Amino acid sequence: MSTHIIPLKISQLALLVSQRKHIPVRQALTYIYDSPFYAKLYNENAKWWYLDTESLYRLLEQSWLPDRRIISNNIVVFLTFCIEHYAEKYQMTSLEAYALFRHYRVDHYLMNGFDMLHTQGKDAILQDIRIYIDNRKKEEK
Repeated sequence: MSTHIIPLKISQLALLVSQRKHIPVRQALTYIYDSPFYAKLYNENAKWWYLDTESLYRLLEQSWLPDRRIISNNIVVFLTFCIEHYAEKYQMTSLEAYALFRHYRVDHYLMNGFDMLHTQGKDAILQDIRIYIDNRKKEEK
């Protein structure tokens, strides 16, 4: 049942996000799909899809709170370095690599492990990322 309701809820929510944040609807959709909140919509036990759009908006905003930490310039440079070199090595666009990193939360892994990881060589970092993604893929199954 939820798979029929969720697209409607997301479209309503995207319109509200667009209006409240003064951004285009396409950007609002990215904001929703990229959020920690999105996966929770499919939780059969929580049944979030029954909530009204305003309540869903509040939950969406709350889901971003842990991610709103201040990130240093060094970490941003490191993340960009990893995305660009990963994309090059695995012959994908940088946007595809970024989407992959977000899906498997590689960005969080890299930020949390920055102190150790950034001292490694490029090949070691890329191998570590590949292993991390492979392990996350196994966990999804």
